[in-house]
Amino acid sequence: MSEILIVSDVATRLKLAERTVNAMLADRELPGFKVRGQWRLRSDHFERWLNLVGAGRSAQEATALISTESETAAVAPRPHSGKEDGRPSSTPDAPTATAITSDPVELEKERPTMQLLSERVSQAELHRRFVSALGTRVKSHTDLDRKPLELDLIPPLPSRARVYLFNATRPPGGRPTGEHKVQLIMPGQRRGERGQFDHSDGRIVLLGGYAAEEDVFVLWDAGLYPNFAWSRNVQVKAETIIQAAAGRIACQDRRLRPSDGQPVTEVLVACPSPLLAEAIRQRQDLTRARLSGD
Repeated sequence: MSEILIVSDVATRLKLAERTVNAMLADRELPGFKVRGQWRLRSDHFERWLNLVGAGRSAQEATALISTESETAAVAPRPHSGKEDGRPSSTPDAPTATAITSDPVELEKERPTMQLLSERVSQAELHRRFVSALGTRVKSHTDLDRKPLELDLIPPLPSRARVYLFNATRPPGGRPTGEHKVQLIMPGQRRGERGQFDHSDGRIVLLGGYAAEEDVFVLWDAGLYPNFAWSRNVQVKAETIIQAAAGRIACQDRRLRPSDGQPVTEVLVACPSPLLAEAIRQRQDLTRARLSGD
């Protein structure tokens, strides 16, 4: 009999919030079932799911495959008991579910994009958390549903800022363990089009990511991304997120190799939400130092 897992067991294994695991179960991104309204998972199904996702399947694809396998096993002929009418049976045992080797997903030539195993929040919620972290330093801001977010701030923060904020998530495979990334997609930008940040009206542009589970903000150097492809990935290392989640401002060097210029070192800043204002000031200082050649 397979062990039964509860949501907290799975959340611990995946390093996700329990609410995220509940949402994944409700969306059929994990193989589970309900008992009196509470989600439960079979441990063998969960381990199978981990193997499939680790091999490149999407979470929903892996869940669907496990469901198909389970249903097939449920209707498979049972092995003979060895006796029939009091005599030993000469009929070979029927194959059990473990003998089933057909995998419909294996037949597909193209696999869907791997889904993320990190909590995501809406754009309005991203902006709300950013504004909330700055507190009374915010004089005014545009509608939270609008992207980018424009803010008027109290010095020594930039008096006029334009913020491009994205979910910083970590995929289940294909990147170093724990690494987070944002995907740069501008409002109205289409696949195949190049994107640019709006530096007009004297506003300072901030390129940010938010790791919701860790409550960590990441600030990259927006000036180093003057022109980028649709859905460009921008990363931050796991150890940088961990340091910030521990309650400090963390910096990380990233070596960029522009296609039309010389390699340059970017210094990104990560911080817990209570230190966001200080991190923005540090981001400004680092950008000024780069521009001045210091």
